[in-house]
Amino acid sequence: MGIGYIGLGNMGAPLARRLLAAGPLTVYDRSAEACAALAGADVAESAAALAGACDTVLLCLPTSQHVESLLFGEEGIAGALRPGSMVIDQTSGDPILSRKLAARLAEQGVDMVDAPVTGGPEGANAGTIAMLVGGTEAQFARVAPILAAISPNAIHAGDFGTGYVAKLANNLMFSAQRLMTLEVVAMAAKNGLKPEKAVEILSRGSARNFFLEHTMAPRVLTGKLDSGFTLGLAHKDVRLATELGIASDVTMMFGNLVREFYTMCINEIGRDAQVNEVARIVDRMSGTQVVPDTDD
Repeated sequence: MGIGYIGLGNMGAPLARRLLAAGPLTVYDRSAEACAALAGADVAESAAALAGACDTVLLCLPTSQHVESLLFGEEGIAGALRPGSMVIDQTSGDPILSRKLAARLAEQGVDMVDAPVTGGPEGANAGTIAMLVGGTEAQFARVAPILAAISPNAIHAGDFGTGYVAKLANNLMFSAQRLMTLEVVAMAAKNGLKPEKAVEILSRGSARNFFLEHTMAPRVLTGKLDSGFTLGLAHKDVRLATELGIASDVTMMFGNLVREFYTMCINEIGRDAQVNEVARIVDRMSGTQVVPDTDD
């Protein structure tokens, strides 16, 4: 019995590639092209075939609804998983739904931990990505050697579901950083500061943040807005985070502002647009041109 990976998208592929570099790996994705890109991996004929051949199955899918369908849908893999197997879900997921899925798997003797990641494809490729793991101490001890092949930065967040919670908190805060930074740089640019100078100054002061330091100069100020992350997925994470907060009686005043702005952007440019394309919308709303024209 070995290790399998299902879901070879923008995040799943580099995560699986790290595992493959450490040892044998079986993979499955609906895209034959995505599977072929992982040269050296064994490609399963189906997700169920992979589940039957592996005692550890990692998942990285767009949403928890996709995970539910994969596990318990018409062609779900739950029936192929053997007692004692482990499912490691690296999806940026819904903790409420996912806890129900984990409980259903537990009834058939299958363990499940959540291990969403933060650090993007660059961090995955570099082996520096952080993995936020939810599960018991014993489960964490079991999966830690496997996750170490991806990155040394596996953090035990707590019980199952807390990894998802930590990821949603991170992504909501990062989205707020994105919008606030774009708005502030537009304000500075419209009042005499060149965008490049505004970014330089803000990066040296108490307002510095990850988006400012890692995205504004190399991407926004050059017009290279491809991040490998769609507006629809960013909106999904913000929606889940705000809904979780509201359900637990936490005021989500500022989080809901981010959510509503993303909703407006989706209606203008669509869910499949790159999330950093919101920078052009801020420009249009502000009468600025922080994002330069490109030939793309």
